[in-house]
Amino acid sequence: MAHDTNALDCLFGPYDFLDTAQPIDGYQSGGSRGRRYSATSYAMTGEQQPAPQQQQQQQQQGFGRRESVNPPTLGGMPPPDNKRARLMPAGDAELQDKADRCRARNREHARQTRRRKKEFVESLQVSVQQLGRENEIMAARLSNLDERAQERERRAASVARILELRVKEEDDPDVAAQWAEVVEPDFELKLPHTPYRSFAAYEATANGRTVSGIPAIVADVKSLRVCLGTLKRRLTSSSSSSSSRRPEENDPQSCSSSDGDVACETECVLERSGLAWSTDGSLMAPWTLRISDAKRQVILQQRGMLRATFRGRSSSSSSSSSRGGGDADDGEAKHQQQERAATLELTFDTVSFWQQLQRGVRPDRVYKPVPNTLDQALQPSDEARVITSASRPFVIEHVNGAWTKLCGYDPDECLGKTLAILQGPETAQETVQKINADASKGHATSALLANYNKEGAKFNNYLRVFPLVDDDGSTKISHMLGVLQNVIG
Repeated sequence: MAHDTNALDCLFGPYDFLDTAQPIDGYQSGGSRGRRYSATSYAMTGEQQPAPQQQQQQQQQGFGRRESVNPPTLGGMPPPDNKRARLMPAGDAELQDKADRCRARNREHARQTRRRKKEFVESLQVSVQQLGRENEIMAARLSNLDERAQERERRAASVARILELRVKEEDDPDVAAQWAEVVEPDFELKLPHTPYRSFAAYEATANGRTVSGIPAIVADVKSLRVCLGTLKRRLTSSSSSSSSRRPEENDPQSCSSSDGDVACETECVLERSGLAWSTDGSLMAPWTLRISDAKRQVILQQRGMLRATFRGRSSSSSSSSSRGGGDADDGEAKHQQQERAATLELTFDTVSFWQQLQRGVRPDRVYKPVPNTLDQALQPSDEARVITSASRPFVIEHVNGAWTKLCGYDPDECLGKTLAILQGPETAQETVQKINADASKGHATSALLANYNKEGAKFNNYLRVFPLVDDDGSTKISHMLGVLQNVIG
């Protein structure tokens, strides 16, 4: 087997033992170079084992020296220059050749190491930049989520405030300003048909009612207050047998105190546990209207669903906010604009609500629909009704038989006059002025008054006033309807 020591040096390192002058035990140089013999092998082959002197002579003559073989190239590099090796003795030239190959390997290794290091640094820089961009995107996303959560909280608070204003008991001169804080100027309220309370006939649509604008919303709230006020007072019959008893005696569950003040509590709440948001920012949630007496006993409870829509922020405000422009006042104005509702749709079971009103007022009395037009108000009724002009001084234009029986005046005696004919020493003028003020605005209203009949007998009158329009589809209020009921004799 031929010995290519230069190739072996390239792969496995130098074999220095081949350059030594001492012979290797059992290794025969010369004609049989490359074969390894032992004493047993010589005996088996019949060859004569050379004497030690002969072996030494062969080594001095150069037998057994490795032949020069061109080393394989490393990475396409040319073989090292062997000029110095040719000028050197055989042993030194081989060592120099070996050193040159080692340096070439080291240079190639260093070059590959630098290349890999550069690639790693470049890859690391790309990774850092990518992570930085991802962090910025995540921070922006978290900021948007936080801003969206705050926006949704403000919008839910606005809807809760709308429900609260719908059942607010006190009359506030700034009620329109309070509504303007939570709804748009052209706000629309969509409701089912509500025949049990007053509403403008032109608000009726094929699917229900649509109340548009803040003034109409305030009027609708007044109508709802009159409706619920009828229930909360638990009115009793005006029969003579019960006229001498107190309201509590007429109805043990009455919410009215002896001086007529209402002791009931009305609340309309947004159930936040059921909030749901659509992709366009609309809010959907359940709501509950509840009336309870002084003992916290629920008299009426109605649940429903609502859907509120809001106007999104304008592109100009978005761009200015992204650039950091604008001051705190602009940001506050933008938030208030986002909080205001554009539309609110309430859905609930009107039949169930009407039945609860029927049971709440008194089971033995029919809770009749409220007239909204002049023709409806002129229909026969056992309620004491009086129709007046739509503006001050509210001249009497029509009375029915029940009103004549209660007040004692014939139609000929009261037509052309005002309801001042029913007032007396104990009639509260502040209450009368409040009723006239609401009626002048075309709002439904109610109050408990001390009135007097033709003979001068006092009776406590729970008066409800409703606006009326003509049946020709006009949006202008033409008359006012007054419904009288004797609650205390």
